[in-house]
Amino acid sequence: MEFTLQDLFIKGGGFMWPLLILAVITVLIVLERLIYYALRRYRISQTIDRLQHESAPSSANPLLQVGSIFVNASPEGEEHTLNVTERQASRVIRQHERGLRTLALIAAISPLIGLLGTVWGMVIAFSKIAKLGETVTPADFADGIWTGLLTTVAGLLVAIPAMSAARIFEARIDKLVHDLNELTSYLREHFFSK
Repeated sequence: MEFTLQDLFIKGGGFMWPLLILAVITVLIVLERLIYYALRRYRISQTIDRLQHESAPSSANPLLQVGSIFVNASPEGEEHTLNVTERQASRVIRQHERGLRTLALIAAISPLIGLLGTVWGMVIAFSKIAKLGETVTPADFADGIWTGLLTTVAGLLVAIPAMSAARIFEARIDKLVHDLNELTSYLREHFFSK
């Protein structure tokens, strides 16, 4: 007996709809973040070279944005420069983190929705057992268990990619934070340790 994806979705019952919505949201966030990060690629060595040779570089490069703020604020003194740079770095990091909490939330609640569907399927199965009394056959309650297991599978199929994407994007942000610290340290030494 073969089933299409649509058959499985329908067989999974009402709990499949929230899982479908969460899956679509996950795909949209992941695609948007991939495009966002692809447009903001950088190398720290190239960023430092550009900051040394260009007076006001403009770019989607997050390091260049923060470095430019640092360079432009440096005549105002070290404390002011560090404060302005920290604010810009915080903005850049927040922009890079957008959507990650949503992915983490989806990764957390999708299996729970699947589990709820499983419990609901078991309720249906035991309800049939109670109605049929002693004439119960495995086929009588297999339908409820089948529905429940489908929602569990669907919940995991949504949660695993959402969690994986969130972890990959978090690693990218950790690298950005490290590189921002390195850049700020380099610029501070270059401008203020003379």
